[in-house]
Amino acid sequence: MDAKEIVAKYSIDYIKDKKIIGIGTGKTIRKLIETISDIDIFKTKQYIASSIDSEIELSKRGFSVISLFSGIIPDVYIDSFDFLIRENNGKIVLIKGGGGALFREKLLTVNSKERIFIGEISKLKVQKILQIPIEIVPVSLSYVLTSLTSQGFRVKIRESQGKIGPLISDNGNIILDMEVDNTQDLCKLNNELSNIVGVIETGIFCDLYDTIILADTDGRLEIIKKS
Repeated sequence: MDAKEIVAKYSIDYIKDKKIIGIGTGKTIRKLIETISDIDIFKTKQYIASSIDSEIELSKRGFSVISLFSGIIPDVYIDSFDFLIRENNGKIVLIKGGGGALFREKLLTVNSKERIFIGEISKLKVQKILQIPIEIVPVSLSYVLTSLTSQGFRVKIRESQGKIGPLISDNGNIILDMEVDNTQDLCKLNNELSNIVGVIETGIFCDLYDTIILADTDGRLEIIKKS
């Protein structure tokens, strides 16, 4: 069985009673959009997406999409993630931004009434070295790179698959990928990175969730609720 399909189907009960649904980005969320497109009740709702890709996917399936510029607060925001880390202090950190939409994803996460994240149980198997996405203002590129490398971090510009040069986010910014040891205090690192002039946002989501739903290919489910 496809773990993405299992977790998408299971998460439906968490969002079916909401009127305004924030939608994230990525393959798991595409599977969710595909799943709810066959359920009539979801065509009566409104959606705010964290990326142009998800806006297009929703629109072509006949869903009503609200612009992020509206400032409307979603009743719930549902998204996937790249990795999940349980820190020693009990906090759960999600690493996001593999699809380059980390700023808009965090914007909706912070500004939604409820936050649900779905993913495969395999994403708990975190490697020793993590890739942390960082979105920066283009003109600050050289300064931010100098700042990070002077602190001993290995960092590279994420390149586009479709053209030569940096990948440009939906906000017109550049995405960096920085190597970090997963034993590091990621919440502290998030605050430190955010204080660098030119950094718009990081892919470190520190304790920003209400429910996390995990599934594997055998149909096993794990639910993590924020205490």
